[in-house]
Amino acid sequence: MKEQLEKQIQQIAELINKVEEGDTNVDALIGLEELLDLLSNKIKSSKLGGLLDSQPAYLESVRHEAIFIFDRSLKVYKYTGMFDQLFHPQKEGALKVSDLLQFKNAKTFFDKIEELLKTQANQTFDATIYSSQGVPLPATISLELLGGKKGDELIVGGVNFQNTTLTDIKNYQQLVIENLPDIDVYLFDSDYRYVLAGGREKERFGMSNSYFPGKTLFEAFEDKINRRLFPFYRKALNGEMAEGEFRVEDQIYYIWVTPVPNFYNEVVGGTAIVQNVTKDKEIEIRLKKAKDDAQRADKAKSLFLANMSHEIRTPLNAIIGFAEQLSQSQMNREQDRFVQFISDSSEHLLSLVNEILILFKIGMGKVHIDRVPFNLTQLLNVIYNSFIIKANEKQLQFSIQVDPGIPETLVGDPFRLRQIITNLVANAIKYTDEGAVVLRCFLLEKDEQTYHLKFEVEDTGMGIASELIPKIFDEFTQSEAQPDKKRKGAGLGLTICRKLVDLMDGHIDVESELGQGSCFSVLLPFYHPSDEEQAKSESHFLLSESLLRGKRILFADDDEYNLLLAETVLGNWEASYTLAVNGEEALNLAKTNLFDILLLDIHMPRMSGVEVVKEIKSDPKNPNLNTKVLAVTANVLQSDLKMYMQEGFDGYVLKPFKEKELYNKICNVLQLGEVSGTESLWEAPRQEKEQEGNGFDARNLRKTANGDSTFFYKMIDTFVRNAEQLSADLEQKLDERDWNEIGERAHRAIPSFKYFELNVLVEKLRRLEDLSLREKSFDALPNEIREVLRMVDQAIEEARQETTE
Repeated sequence: MKEQLEKQIQQIAELINKVEEGDTNVDALIGLEELLDLLSNKIKSSKLGGLLDSQPAYLESVRHEAIFIFDRSLKVYKYTGMFDQLFHPQKEGALKVSDLLQFKNAKTFFDKIEELLKTQANQTFDATIYSSQGVPLPATISLELLGGKKGDELIVGGVNFQNTTLTDIKNYQQLVIENLPDIDVYLFDSDYRYVLAGGREKERFGMSNSYFPGKTLFEAFEDKINRRLFPFYRKALNGEMAEGEFRVEDQIYYIWVTPVPNFYNEVVGGTAIVQNVTKDKEIEIRLKKAKDDAQRADKAKSLFLANMSHEIRTPLNAIIGFAEQLSQSQMNREQDRFVQFISDSSEHLLSLVNEILILFKIGMGKVHIDRVPFNLTQLLNVIYNSFIIKANEKQLQFSIQVDPGIPETLVGDPFRLRQIITNLVANAIKYTDEGAVVLRCFLLEKDEQTYHLKFEVEDTGMGIASELIPKIFDEFTQSEAQPDKKRKGAGLGLTICRKLVDLMDGHIDVESELGQGSCFSVLLPFYHPSDEEQAKSESHFLLSESLLRGKRILFADDDEYNLLLAETVLGNWEASYTLAVNGEEALNLAKTNLFDILLLDIHMPRMSGVEVVKEIKSDPKNPNLNTKVLAVTANVLQSDLKMYMQEGFDGYVLKPFKEKELYNKICNVLQLGEVSGTESLWEAPRQEKEQEGNGFDARNLRKTANGDSTFFYKMIDTFVRNAEQLSADLEQKLDERDWNEIGERAHRAIPSFKYFELNVLVEKLRRLEDLSLREKSFDALPNEIREVLRMVDQAIEEARQETTE
């Protein structure tokens, strides 16, 4: 050591001589500077060693979680404590304070050093430092002079962490096992920032453990994965354990997340263990095969039920059809009653068969949602015609209110929509003994592709007990705890509605109060029609126009009752018809006669309807090669119906059918001129509707009441109560600044005020709806709401005057 020091002193002397002799070579100057620095450091190290050796008791008495000794230049001579675990300083070469500690605000640290050297008074301050993995750590830093001459002072720095976070992290480091196969382990803090990561499963996606520390959950993964992981992490930080399954690409994972508490039982972070369970799932799939085998018997049972339903629907076609024909003939009162009994009972039986069948179809995954163009007004006309007589029999007001913003033609599944609304309206009329049933249709919103519609069916009936509401959509559940015999039903209608709404990507809900009535609401998406789809929308025809007079129609069916029914119906239309009792006879007739349309049963002896169509379409010499063909079938499986279309049929009619249904289908397939238009059957003529109105007009209600003053006054009272509730709601929501709810309430109130010709008020309500839900112009709302409140109060006063006249 002594010889090395003497050699360095000699080298310094030689370099100094060169400089004095004028040799200012840059390399020589740099060499001199390096030798002087090296000599200075050795002298300081020698002094430091003596200084530290002379104060061992002092160092042992200092209680810090980390200690470091440094000089004015921030060069570190010694450190101990938790630096290695948390800060991972480089071991090679001289260390600076910045190699040990990364301060959030380094200026405070430098200021305290200056204050210490100036006053020689110990300094203590709070600071935030970052671990090597980017974790922020609140700490208390203390600075104290250790000794040394002025300019060469040595300073002791002590670090004490302000909470037990570091201890917690240290305890959980054992969880991070770098080489776990198929498993990943993570430790994160209360800011969702990763502290540690381990395991090798992430390598499957090109990620490493070193990628995660310092990044938050939202920075580390793409949004799709974040949405799956975030609920688990949030539960852990709320002090709850969470576990569950999720999928990434073709891999299936199971995650366990647990909170990490500190000494005071405060949650400071969480651990997440993620295991690849794809192989386990594959084993589960193989085990499931046994279950699938066991389900074959159930599928066979379902198929048997579907076949039986076909066998039931075929004779029902004759029963319902002839009952309809009898009701149009001259009969005495007793005969009328008997025919009505037949009709009611057969319709009830058909309803039960349909409900059971569709439940099985849904359970077997056989129900498919179509996207075809249809006319909403015509669909609602059918529903109105179906129920207005029953409503009148019970002296109920049945009305339909439709948002004028809804286009005439939509694209969706009209058959399923009709099923849903029909079930809801049927229930409403069934369970309402006095008052009204209202079907409303709103346009909630629209975009470039979709119309979002809301259908409401509201009644003034018996209502539903609160304890029954949660299970009202369950199978075999009725709204009455003890259903009476007058209200027939299997309790399947609402179950079917819910399942169909789910298949249509919609939502169904109910609000009800026992003794006050119920309101069922259905939200469904429909789509904009193209020009071609607009043209394809089916038209509505009237039997009285006799559009099929003289049309040449071939009807083929092996059931003698259905043949007789066809003969009766086709004769009523004055069509030129020919009957065939099997498929072979139908084919022979088609080879020698030109028809305007062929109506073929599917299941016929000797040759099925499908085989007849194939033969006709494959024979270029057949005169009916281009003739329209309808399948007349009791098959209701969507797969079968689609197959018929693919085989050459132009449409289908389901048994049992009503005379008007068959007539409409034939007229549409033959593309005959539309004669009935699409005017709604439930509204006043359009000219009257478009008249501007300012005051309360009860003429529509008087017309509906038809002299029933009790009904008239009850409906006026209902209007007044609803208007008062609207006024109170608007005032409350104005105080709460709940603009969205204001728009919703305004939207729901429009049909009621429109019914009483309060057109100016209706426009004001639409303005509220636009400002709050579409334009989001909230500043303009208060004045508009006050004007609406004034007009509502005026309408209430005018409505009350109707009851005093």
